[in-house]
Amino acid sequence: MGLDISAVSKLKPIEVPEDIEKWSDEWYDWESEQEGDVYNVWSSDAFREQSEGIEDGTYVASDQGEYISFRAGSYTGYGTWRDWLAQAIMNGVLGKSGGAEQMWGSADGGDYGLPFMELINFSDAEGIIGPVASKKLYYDFRKYENNVMDWMDEKYLTQSPIKSADWRDDEEKPIDKGDFEWFQRQYQEWKNAFRIASDNGVVMFH
Repeated sequence: MGLDISAVSKLKPIEVPEDIEKWSDEWYDWESEQEGDVYNVWSSDAFREQSEGIEDGTYVASDQGEYISFRAGSYTGYGTWRDWLAQAIMNGVLGKSGGAEQMWGSADGGDYGLPFMELINFSDAEGIIGPVASKKLYYDFRKYENNVMDWMDEKYLTQSPIKSADWRDDEEKPIDKGDFEWFQRQYQEWKNAFRIASDNGVVMFH
């Protein structure tokens, strides 16, 4: 079990015939007749800000759009990556202490202005992030990339203790080369996903 991510651009709404029940044989026959891949988009009441720019419904992807998918990790692995990102922002950019929990507290207080907030304060299992939040997140991934990587690089080179990527070990300890390179790869995957979804698309968590 874990978290997989898909991103698609250039979605166009499409009407489903009223006499077709979703997931029935007729549905799959109808789906196969469409000019592109069909996506059912639904948002969460808990994360309305992230779904801005796209309505719940059925969409078809344009043949001129882009699509990618990648493995974000186990639930614990993704949680570790997300917390490292939050720590890099809180400590390396804002000069504050803390990580994901402190950013969640800011969101609960109504402050959504922090970098990467729309990703860090989001489900780790399911849901969608629409084009408006994706555009903002793509901007964050580009603007703060050097700051984030400098902070991680310092942690790696100085062997400063940080929460382990190993779900079996809650003890803070220095990160190794594999952890550092994994963080970098995941950063690029997420950045690319939000670039794609910025163009009238979505990032899907599943």
